Amino acid sequence: MRTRRLDAAGDWTFGRGRESYATRSECVRQKIKTRLLSFKNDWFLNLDHGLDWFDNMARRGTRLKLEAQIRMCILQTGGVKTLTEFTPQFDPKIRKLTVYAAFTDIYGNSGEVEI
Repeated sequence: MRTRRLDAAGDWTFGRGRESYATRSECVRQKIKTRLLSFKNDWFLNLDHGLDWFDNMARRGTRLKLEAQIRMCILQTGGVKTLTEFTPQFDPKIRKLTVYAAFTDIYGNSGEVEI
């Protein structure tokens, strides 16, 4: 498994040959993070890609639905074997949701993502 590596700003890296690509466990972690940060209907080649952040965050009572969608998004990411920890934290004062997830990938390694 291989994908183009992202820099700190989330842009693709170029010009370093094979160093511009993430492989194996790093690739799986990056795919999870990219999928979680994607908005549904935002990518013209696949309108179902990503999460429906706007709809879920705009209405009351959708937090459990959103958490379930985030879990499914992680588990359906290529290379993810199991989700070992899932900790969402919502701060209602500033309307911020932070998600921490730990997982095991198909290579037998553990990884974690926080958004």
